[in-house]
Amino acid sequence: MKYILVMFLFIVNLLSYSFHIMPDGFEKRFDNGNGYQEFYFPNNGMETIRYKFSVEPGSIIRGDMSKWVELYPKILTVKSGDVGILKVYANAPKGTPVGEYGFHLNCVPITIPELDKSQKKVVANAGVTISASLELIGYVGDIPPVIDIVKHEIFEEKGKTKLKIDLKNASLKRGVEYGIEVKGKNKTVSRNSMGRIYEKESVTKVIDLEGMKKNDPYELIIYEEISNNLIKKIKL
Repeated sequence: MKYILVMFLFIVNLLSYSFHIMPDGFEKRFDNGNGYQEFYFPNNGMETIRYKFSVEPGSIIRGDMSKWVELYPKILTVKSGDVGILKVYANAPKGTPVGEYGFHLNCVPITIPELDKSQKKVVANAGVTISASLELIGYVGDIPPVIDIVKHEIFEEKGKTKLKIDLKNASLKRGVEYGIEVKGKNKTVSRNSMGRIYEKESVTKVIDLEGMKKNDPYELIIYEEISNNLIKKIKL
């Protein structure tokens, strides 16, 4: 019984400090005054969470933009049931080479002491905290996303309708966070986040088209995941 109680308290504390951030990407051009993004931190737990933010260089596979990033606020307190907002500004200086850049956004939850009303004193909260480091990516220059559809096929397998599609990133000096939407008859829609396709990368994806028969799909849309901007649209 004691073991069950300890496990219950552990799970409650873990849920109290669950980590959520929206959106989970930056994907902005940041040499033209548009390098701004708001990030939302909903607190669905039972305790107040205080985040401490910092910036570090990103992956070595792309340029470093951490030295041009500003955060506000650097410490954010979010009460239970509320949503906190972190504002991120990035601005590359003139002459920065065209291409893709990144940085790590570090989020460290800080334990907040609570008032023990029965003993009228402050006690430390023993909850579990989850630190996170999220790599955010932007770009310099007028380099719109270009994803080529090499070939595609609608087929059925074990009673399910699927889309098989070969893609190539033809964008100049950048990767793309993208999604695929397929529209079908009777207002059926299949919308899928596909992750990142890197510069010059070719990929093959297979997507389940839930609720559709083989002849239902009539339109395919590729879009940018963060901004929802259209990349390509074709008739099927």
